[in-house]
Amino acid sequence: MSLAIFILPKEPLNTELVHWKERIKKELPDQPYTAHPPHMTLINIEVMNEKKCLDTVSTFAGSVDSFQISVNIRDIFWGDIATGGHTLFFGVKQNNALFTLQKSLANALLPVRKRTPAPKYLTASKPLIESFEKYGFPFVGEHWIPHFSVSSLRTEKTHPIITDFLLDTKKYDVLVNQFSLWRVDGDKHIQLETISFQ
Repeated sequence: MSLAIFILPKEPLNTELVHWKERIKKELPDQPYTAHPPHMTLINIEVMNEKKCLDTVSTFAGSVDSFQISVNIRDIFWGDIATGGHTLFFGVKQNNALFTLQKSLANALLPVRKRTPAPKYLTASKPLIESFEKYGFPFVGEHWIPHFSVSSLRTEKTHPIITDFLLDTKKYDVLVNQFSLWRVDGDKHIQLETISFQ
């Protein structure tokens, strides 16, 4: 099991994410990520002690100021190395505050993270493996693409769901003012706590 720190989408983005997840469940059952709660992952690591991790995040959150992000991109991670599918996501406009937050949080969690072997699919990418070896999560740093995942479709690239998803151009502003902490065991996600910024 691991501990993940998420940013949860606010309305109306949350409803939009749920809409796409429901459509995929109906038309293409059992696709990766579809059953996951709508979220953006800041970090997901194995920890030595869950309570110490929660305490660390709570202390850290006291020094963070709220900020806005703009969710203005719909895109696909084609041939996602983690799933083998095509991962639909809502992307975030470049935001320095978000990158700074993730890096600072990853550094704050270094004393509580448990070292584990890197997944084999990471070994082909130097930035991913270096990030995993340092932080326990492969996507910390400039190579991170902040996003809210919908699902990873193991289907052809021209599937109507993919086409329809890419056609929509709605944009959303999201206030980032809290962390949501989750225990993750495969597809099972258990929300542990929500910690607001100062």
